[in-house]
Amino acid sequence: MLQTDLTTGKQRRIQPPKATFFDMQKFYSNLIKYINDIYAFLTLYTAHALNLNVFCYQDVAHYITHNGLLNKTIVSITRIQNLDLWEMYCRKTKQLMRLQGTNSIQERWLFHGTDSENIASICTNNFDLWLAGQHGKLYGKGIYFTTCAFYANTYSSIRRAPTNGKLTKVIFLARVMVGKSKLGEFYFSKPDHGSLENFHDSCVDDLDDPMIFITFDPNQIYPEYLIEYEL
Repeated sequence: MLQTDLTTGKQRRIQPPKATFFDMQKFYSNLIKYINDIYAFLTLYTAHALNLNVFCYQDVAHYITHNGLLNKTIVSITRIQNLDLWEMYCRKTKQLMRLQGTNSIQERWLFHGTDSENIASICTNNFDLWLAGQHGKLYGKGIYFTTCAFYANTYSSIRRAPTNGKLTKVIFLARVMVGKSKLGEFYFSKPDHGSLENFHDSCVDDLDDPMIFITFDPNQIYPEYLIEYEL
């Protein structure tokens, strides 16, 4: 390799630096880490398909079929991990406990059906309050969840599974901070509508045996699992 002095025009032969195997290994290792960091930043969340044989899968599957009453063949259960959404959920939990002077806030696993095109956005940014009421707002202008998976199923769109090409549906199983609930009304924009005080944290369709829960703050929600099942 020749090096040219631009002032004098003289040239001299130089030896390019030799990269050792360990140099190249370190370079590619750093490059892969950089790409992974960029990918993680762009996606903001990771999705982990649960193995059929692990306890977590069996626990969630049992909840879906026995508590959620969904009589369908489950194709996959995917756990969503989004650190930002989880931190906001935890901060909201601590805030409500402090305001209410209690050591715990009632949480529930609840189902939510939606169009397939909304899944990535929900996993990244959480449920969007501005889209609330697309399928009705009988108990308030909030985000709706249900104790029954078969009910959420009616709001889920059909798609073709990427694994086997079969027609499937997907619903969310979310962790929802329901706290103290109040009977909802269609015009409610928060649980204690028309009041400056906030004594309640969510609305329901029935105080004695609620099947539908409505929350008005996305920070009270963590989209924990995606359930894919056959029609």
